[in-house]
Amino acid sequence: MIRVVAFFIVNAAMALAGTPQITLENSNFTIHAPLDATEDSTLYNYDRFRATASFNQDNWFFTSIGDIENYLGREMIESNSYIANRKIKSDTSFSTQTNPNNYGDGEYSAKLYRLYGGYADAKNRVSFGLQKISMGVGRIWNPTDLFNPKNPLALEPDEVYGAFSLAYTYALSDLSQITAVAAQRKDHSLKYAARIKGYVEVVDIALNLVQSEDASMVGYELEGELFESGVAFRSEGGWFEDKLLQEVFFQGIIGADYTFENSLSLTGEWLYSSKSFEAQSPLFVSVALPYNLMQSKGYGGLSIGYEFDALLYGAITSITSADDGSFYVAPSLKYSLADDMSLLVGAMLYGGKDQSEFGNLDPTYYINFKVTF
Repeated sequence: MIRVVAFFIVNAAMALAGTPQITLENSNFTIHAPLDATEDSTLYNYDRFRATASFNQDNWFFTSIGDIENYLGREMIESNSYIANRKIKSDTSFSTQTNPNNYGDGEYSAKLYRLYGGYADAKNRVSFGLQKISMGVGRIWNPTDLFNPKNPLALEPDEVYGAFSLAYTYALSDLSQITAVAAQRKDHSLKYAARIKGYVEVVDIALNLVQSEDASMVGYELEGELFESGVAFRSEGGWFEDKLLQEVFFQGIIGADYTFENSLSLTGEWLYSSKSFEAQSPLFVSVALPYNLMQSKGYGGLSIGYEFDALLYGAITSITSADDGSFYVAPSLKYSLADDMSLLVGAMLYGGKDQSEFGNLDPTYYINFKVTF
């Protein structure tokens, strides 16, 4: 951790030598949700204060993002689910989060969310540090993203851990590029990735390779416009090997989206897995690819968004299991109180037969108040 702090200080000093852009954001959630399978739902509060400092000068760039997280609610912080989630750490060789500090009915901690810098010009881009390695083209699922896997069932699917990595991209032409990545993991081993992307007639095509001690993937990406109709289509997938489970399988998505003139947007995706797995927790089961072990061989996803006016935006996302028919629905309504202030009301609802994947889950309701300084 000392090396990380030193790296932060050196880069921060470089940023302060110029004119950094600093953004402060506070996101506060009031949540009514089940804590454990055997307990009733309870009300608690989650608050995240985020500070972002970024600096760009000539071809050099630097970004630092840090969080202070606070959970308020005695039943929440004493629940088994909260204690289990606190055990999930970033897959980095250093800790990115402090131990929680308890003050009776709540706990707070600090987290290093992103910390990276680098150089970019017309042909080259190199970056180093705690960063997001973007792979895949899916909107709801990204099965080929083995560095920053997101959970579409999470309250904030895009809030993912960073990878402590060195990434280099070289532009072969205006429409093609190659990328190489090396990331250091929790056990100090390395995870490697290579990607080549180009434009072929009507689609962008990419080939992705990922290799580590416990997993490997050969994947692809396709993205383009369907017959000049305005419909964007995409697909990504790969052949995966979980060496800890000794399982090899294919998994991929196909999807499309379209935005109408009245601002209505539709996104649909289908996720297919050649193998299904029993429900397994990454906390207690030794697996290399916990976010790729699907309980169903097929899922359908649909996301709808509509801008009622300049201040009010509504969205709904649904996921349905093809094996048992159970489903997940997440409606939300966002109102802009001001240019730098918003209020969002949402829910996470589940349905299906008993013992189905989503059928036994209780609903979650939340209010999110966000302000940016």
